[in-house]
Amino acid sequence: MFSFGQSAVIMAVGILFLLFGLGGAILMRSVGIDFIAFGAAFALIGFVGFNDTMILQVLTGRPELIRVLTYVCLIFLPFPVLVFFAGATGNSSAKPVSIVLVSCLVNFLGQVLLTYRGATDYFYLVRISHMMIVLDFAFIIWLVINAMRKKTIRPNLYHNLIIGTVICIIGVGTDLIRFSFFNSNGASGYTRIGVLVFAVMIGSYLFRERIRSLEEKNRENKELVSQIAEAFAKVIDVKDKYTNGHSMRVAKYTAMLAKELGYDDDTVERYRNIALLHDVGKISIPTDILNKPGKLTDEEYELVKSHTSNGYELLKDIKSIPDLAVGAQAHHERPDGKGYPNGLAGEDIPRVAQIIAIADCFDAMYSDRPYRRHLEFEKAVSIIKEVSGTQLTPDVVDAFLRLVEKGEFKSTFDNEEGKRNSFDNADK
Repeated sequence: MFSFGQSAVIMAVGILFLLFGLGGAILMRSVGIDFIAFGAAFALIGFVGFNDTMILQVLTGRPELIRVLTYVCLIFLPFPVLVFFAGATGNSSAKPVSIVLVSCLVNFLGQVLLTYRGATDYFYLVRISHMMIVLDFAFIIWLVINAMRKKTIRPNLYHNLIIGTVICIIGVGTDLIRFSFFNSNGASGYTRIGVLVFAVMIGSYLFRERIRSLEEKNRENKELVSQIAEAFAKVIDVKDKYTNGHSMRVAKYTAMLAKELGYDDDTVERYRNIALLHDVGKISIPTDILNKPGKLTDEEYELVKSHTSNGYELLKDIKSIPDLAVGAQAHHERPDGKGYPNGLAGEDIPRVAQIIAIADCFDAMYSDRPYRRHLEFEKAVSIIKEVSGTQLTPDVVDAFLRLVEKGEFKSTFDNEEGKRNSFDNADK
């Protein structure tokens, strides 16, 4: 039963990989493994293993048929094995593959002819098949060495393939020695152990490749999101000629603050993308109001303030980044509850909005606007320090000040004289 179970498992693995191969050409290319050849080899090995037990013979009632079929499987086994290794080592067109295919066909036809004529029997010709297997391993070793020299084998596959192959060679070699010198009558127990270990090694590689593929896909998706956000940010900023680049700078400052606050890289990148689109609602604001050189009227200011609610409406249905809409909506909220649009206070303000608020306010003061030139760097810093706890979140302000001490945020024009000395409505 143990031998039958081993063979059944190997055959099941082979059928599974055959199905994968028939329906997953793209997957095969992505991992560098020929699933069809791998599955065929395992299916043949599994069926050959049934020769060690009488269970299948008893179940079918045709022992002579099972015996002949196992010999046929043994005859053709070297071909899919070599095809698998040729593909895994990047040598799918190697001449040994053709040589082995022709040898298998000649071996099969020769054995059929000799048996049909009564000159001999499959059992006595099994040594020829064993010699073919030894030749196959010689070609496999050549393929692997050649792949190592030419660097055509995948680094992640290399170690698993080598370890699995060595164990298989040991298992097959042991069974061949037992057959040749200890009259084991073709028992393939050690071969099955080697094959199962090989399956585990390949499975481990495929699992790691799957993880790597998902990580790569995740990285590509993050890059795509970032690129799209940057593109929209440029569209937003171009509309307002005086704040061109504002969204990009706020995103940069937000990322710096998030990192200083101890957030992981994924969160830092997510907050950066949210900050890129914090002013997306300004698309709905007339250009003449955004670019007005003088002070805004109360009606105009209310219209500008609506960019927070408009931004939320534009972004709220993007489910992959839930905070995206929140960043646009709440970056003008204040800890003292006097912000807009919802008058949130303290911890009710989303964390990303707390961080964007400081980045936004600093850039508003430290860049030219239609009604004033930028403030001096020291003046902008001092104002942010003064409003900590009322208009800006204290611990985020502390992170900002730590970065200032490290020499961050300062620009090349920081010694020019600013014309505005009040923080109130600096983003108005």
